[in-house]
Amino acid sequence: MKYIIFCILLAILSGGCDTWLDNEMPKHNLIAENAITNERTAETALNGIYSFLHGFGALSAYYISDNEFRCGLLYDQYNGTFEVEDLSMLRQREEETRIYTPWFQMYQMINAANNFIYNVEKLPEDVFAAGRKEELLAEARCMRGFALGFLLRRYGYFWDLNSDLGIPLRLEPASLSNNFMGRSSVKECYKQIFEDFDYAIQFGPRYYSKFRTCATTAKAFKADLLLSRGETADYEEVVRLCDEILASDEFQLEKTYGDIFSRGYNSTELMFTRHIKTLPELDDNNPSLLRLFGTGIYKPSDMFLEIFNKEDARFAFTLDTVKIMHGISEVEKEAWVKHYVADGNCPMYYMRLGQVLLMKAEAMARLSYPIKDILVPLNTLRERAGNLPLHEENYWDHSDLLLEIFNENVKELSMENGAIYFLAIRIKSGNVRKLKELNPYYEDDSQLCFPIPKMELDFNPNVVQKPL
Repeated sequence: MKYIIFCILLAILSGGCDTWLDNEMPKHNLIAENAITNERTAETALNGIYSFLHGFGALSAYYISDNEFRCGLLYDQYNGTFEVEDLSMLRQREEETRIYTPWFQMYQMINAANNFIYNVEKLPEDVFAAGRKEELLAEARCMRGFALGFLLRRYGYFWDLNSDLGIPLRLEPASLSNNFMGRSSVKECYKQIFEDFDYAIQFGPRYYSKFRTCATTAKAFKADLLLSRGETADYEEVVRLCDEILASDEFQLEKTYGDIFSRGYNSTELMFTRHIKTLPELDDNNPSLLRLFGTGIYKPSDMFLEIFNKEDARFAFTLDTVKIMHGISEVEKEAWVKHYVADGNCPMYYMRLGQVLLMKAEAMARLSYPIKDILVPLNTLRERAGNLPLHEENYWDHSDLLLEIFNENVKELSMENGAIYFLAIRIKSGNVRKLKELNPYYEDDSQLCFPIPKMELDFNPNVVQKPL
């Protein structure tokens, strides 16, 4: 019976997804061996990889909230078991559905990318316009790197380069051999992910759609993951990559902080997002982004309000009371207004230009740049929002400034893409992680990632569970 169920899952992994972009992109099909035969069919098949960025699931609200709960920045007003125990108390259970679902969804995306790469690489160059084959492969490899990076930081010991507890590196179309695969080391995982991003940086297209990746987007995702690996040379590369992104004419900071969210998909600094064609009612449970954040089911914690309050001009664009229709009555609800939209815009901020400035500031601080220079990107964001600038005489050293950078991340990026959690892990006072101050349930590093899901353990005898 287990074998039959596993084969069903394997068949799903080998296929595509539903049509969430009916009016934006053509249909896709990655099942047939001969589906990709030329440039046109390759472009159609590429849509299958992006289709996993749909409204409900791993890369929607839970992409944000799982990490914000673990940081102690959110609480669930209904005291759900998963939110309170698995997330806030860092007591993850391997049998929990929300542990398994992101694992399954991301390996679906990886398998779609692997199918695409395998079939496109076999095609002769003369069925593509000059350079187009490499551009298409670059997009696929960027998305594979994106998904592998998500999995590594969710289920692997990404903070420990000497650990063997990475993730299975499935780099070929699904088969029995690579589904029964053990973990690769953390070093091997980073190496593979950066190889994918480097290919995307070298051969990727210029920006042409915020629903698709480009060479510049790949630079931003690589910089983000380099900060998690955290070697000295990594910080130097982060500064270089961020400077190249900021010098590009493909993205521009919005003139005001509020414009980022009011303009939705049309924001000039939004670098990459998923697309939802039809916006649901606010109380609908799909997509979860609106239900959990739009109606205030997830509330700000005291810790969040201590770091970020109404004294900062960005607060009013993050958390506010809104009036919505509930049946025939108008009611007031507290909402994360970044995600409260009523005009068909419902982006996910997987990456935007403001985050690039924050990444640059962090890398500069870790390399001990002059404090006045590090404050430049921070003050660019503060003054854009209408806040007073920071001054170098208020900081004793670079460790003190890193704590300020953490606070600026909370104020600029809270409830956007979960990046604050990884920052809370890598910022330390002595040997104590910032996370300990935010979440007293944190006791040791084995709590920093989720366990391998039980369903994977049941069907894959070669994968090893982390200490529980």
